[in-house]
Amino acid sequence: MSEMNYVPNAGQTYMPFQNNIKVDILPFKPLERPNPLLPPLEVLPEFLQRGIVLNNSCQHFLPGVTPEMLDWFWANMEKCYYLWAPGSHKRFNWVHSPGEVGFVASSHMISETIGPGLPVFGGNGIEIKRLDLGWFPFTTALKHVIVEGVFTEKNEFVDSTIHMWEAAPGGSVHLTASVANTRLSEPPAFAKEMMSNPVVMKAAAKLPPNYHSEYEASRWPVFLPTLYELWKGHPDPSQNVQCDLRVRKTGKGKWGYFAANGPVYIS
Repeated sequence: MSEMNYVPNAGQTYMPFQNNIKVDILPFKPLERPNPLLPPLEVLPEFLQRGIVLNNSCQHFLPGVTPEMLDWFWANMEKCYYLWAPGSHKRFNWVHSPGEVGFVASSHMISETIGPGLPVFGGNGIEIKRLDLGWFPFTTALKHVIVEGVFTEKNEFVDSTIHMWEAAPGGSVHLTASVANTRLSEPPAFAKEMMSNPVVMKAAAKLPPNYHSEYEASRWPVFLPTLYELWKGHPDPSQNVQCDLRVRKTGKGKWGYFAANGPVYIS
């Protein structure tokens, strides 16, 4: 029997997923904000000089969610992507899983919709890459950080989403922000497709600011503590990937991870 190249996936979903759009998004209430609010973000001058600017940001208090739970979440998304935004998240699979290549080298493919009956954006999928902290664009950070980026077919940087979190009494404070490349020569194919669809653009214009980010954040306290406890102590690191996303300052405007977060598969 020939060797099978196994890539972890996220369970079953309707195929073709582009047709799976007549599904409701659950009602949700945006989470409370940190009290006091976290300081405003400032983009490092070196990023501004490259045309990379802050696009948007939002802050949350996550009751009952510890920083360790969120560290685990980002390395084990195949277990819970469809719980993170039910009805909206349509496709997930690892392109390069953290267990195989390590956390920073990992990437995943996703497609989503912003409302029931609306077309899925992302075509066959948008590849989202985990980036090293040389891509962290801000002057300050919380204690845990992940930077994810999207690139065009020509490998030109499009934008990145940064999540930061740390412990607070009763849970964690969380901040998510997006930065965008204002000098992009042309949008990626999935963005062109979305912008050319007047139905999607009209629906998106009616949504409150950060609607999708608020939906995702509101879900963490619902499912993550329970799921984390179910997997806690599972002995196989290839099935229960552990990572430590705490960061430290390594120089002026420079950050690094405390842990290597390397591959865990045994060859």
